[in-house]
Amino acid sequence: MAVATSHDGNPTSVTLCSGALVAPNLVLTARHCVAKAITTMPSCDADGRSHNGAHIGEDADPSAIVVYVGDRVQVDRDVPRARAVRTLHPTGHVLCDADVAYVILDRPITGVTILPLRLHDSVQSGDEVVPVGFGGGATNVIGQRRPRERSTVLAVGPAANQDTGAVLGPREFEVDAATCRGDSGGPAIDVRTGEIVGVVSRGGSCSGHGNHVYTRVDAYARLARVAFGAAEREAVDVAQR
Repeated sequence: MAVATSHDGNPTSVTLCSGALVAPNLVLTARHCVAKAITTMPSCDADGRSHNGAHIGEDADPSAIVVYVGDRVQVDRDVPRARAVRTLHPTGHVLCDADVAYVILDRPITGVTILPLRLHDSVQSGDEVVPVGFGGGATNVIGQRRPRERSTVLAVGPAANQDTGAVLGPREFEVDAATCRGDSGGPAIDVRTGEIVGVVSRGGSCSGHGNHVYTRVDAYARLARVAFGAAEREAVDVAQR
């Protein structure tokens, strides 16, 4: 699932990210996909603190956020399947250790697999995951959905990986295989269980080994439960209108 956010009312200025459907009207993505950016590259330490100030400003207007479904997305041609009515995310303006958001939609999405979240347990070093996203990859075609090759979890924060340069807060983990521009907000799916264990936050070179950082979804289990409750109430309200 692709998440597109228009900026400043300009339909030609669109950020295309990835996301995952976790309830009929609820999408999991990265927070930086649904907020106005202040910096393009957060600098973080192993305590989850920023080294370069605030990373994001105010939230994007929910009316400017839409979702698309399909293996390939062209925002200038395709019709969105739903629009946002609300976003939920951690507080503050720093993405370190907190780059996760939920988008409540104005209608349920049908014909798309709803993916389960792992909220009861953390991912571990050595686990295998499959990253999925609409990033450019080797062909540099942003907007084309790709399940990546299996990736190995290299480290779980708090940690600093001297081999790859990744610095992880307590709620983050690192994988070895590349994530690219457009993959932001895409899920990492546990190979064994099929559960989402994290969302793409930031990374180094698209072709580089390691330094691809995810926010753990289990670290924000309470936020997830709040989001599920809000999505259920929105669905009831829609049905009663």
